[in-house]
Amino acid sequence: MEDFDIEIISESSDNNKPVQLPLNFLTIGEIENDDVKVYIKQNVYKELEKYASSDTAHELGTIILGDYSEDLGKMHVVISDFIYAKYTDASASTLTFTHETWDYVHREHEEKYPDKRIVGWQHTHPGYGIFLSNYDMFIQENFFNTPFQVAYVIDPVQHLRGFFQWKNGKVEKLNGYYIYDDIGEKIKIDPPKTKISDSLTNDSTVNKNKNMIQPIAIGILSALTIFLIWSVYGLSTKYNRQLEKQKILEEQITDQRMMIAEQANELSSVKESINQSNIAEMNDPEETDTDTIEEPVHIDENNEEKASEDGTDINEESSHKEPYDTVTLRPYIVKSGDSLVAICNEKGIDYSSTYRIILSLNGIDNPNEIFIGQTILLPISD
Repeated sequence: MEDFDIEIISESSDNNKPVQLPLNFLTIGEIENDDVKVYIKQNVYKELEKYASSDTAHELGTIILGDYSEDLGKMHVVISDFIYAKYTDASASTLTFTHETWDYVHREHEEKYPDKRIVGWQHTHPGYGIFLSNYDMFIQENFFNTPFQVAYVIDPVQHLRGFFQWKNGKVEKLNGYYIYDDIGEKIKIDPPKTKISDSLTNDSTVNKNKNMIQPIAIGILSALTIFLIWSVYGLSTKYNRQLEKQKILEEQITDQRMMIAEQANELSSVKESINQSNIAEMNDPEETDTDTIEEPVHIDENNEEKASEDGTDINEESSHKEPYDTVTLRPYIVKSGDSLVAICNEKGIDYSSTYRIILSLNGIDNPNEIFIGQTILLPISD
């Protein structure tokens, strides 16, 4: 098993340097007054759209970079660059950032964008719409949990996209955002392509010959009927596919909940067993030697018994025993920035020789997946 740490991204909330907000921008959607104001540069917006459409069978992701400014209680986030999230484990409905992913992201960040902040992350939901799943929320809450870090979701199949913000301690979807560029640069975003039937908008042919009205009307109605039939069929097929995808997601969510419940039960059983053992040790007094130690006596000439003059207990030295080394299980609550390796180092535990015991004792399958607030039992020698 490979040992590595999960490094939680934590950007300082202090932003002392001034940030120039864009002056040339295009508004998308409706901007709420108390929402985070998100500005994404035009070339970044288009590159992310292109990247999202490159693979609709798997979720794709990036780390988005830029800067932020907080003025008079208003948060402004400016997105100017991004880093591809390579080496991820991805399927059609999940995206997992691996150890190799974070190594690559940190290396690219330090080498190419040292003056930029990590202001959030982006991932795709091909065909599923714009939302944050339970696992997405876990990533947002543990890796991107500062007020200026946002989540950007793109559905390249349904051509939908949206940002999610931190607002009053909760994650909420933004109703609008800005696309910006340098002063003098034209901002051009292609609108969604729509097909309009010329036969429905050209009325002049109806008036050319009154005798042709009925055949044309019949033809149009026939075409509309065929079109409606195909539309209904297409919608039905799409609906069935969505139901299948939703069923798969529900099954995955159920499996995750069952796994979490099983781990919680195992941890509860271990804690209860330890508590009962500690209570039993407290209620069981230390065993003492109840045998009476008689003092040595001397028989004088009158057959009278006398106690030894010094009164020393001859069994005192032999009754002294060195205590045995014991191992005590101590609970530890995981906090932000913790990893199993860091916790063991802090507690003076040899991680390489005890990590299997720690994983088994706490029902942990992956040593890199521990959560803030989780209670872990550690073997600490007395």
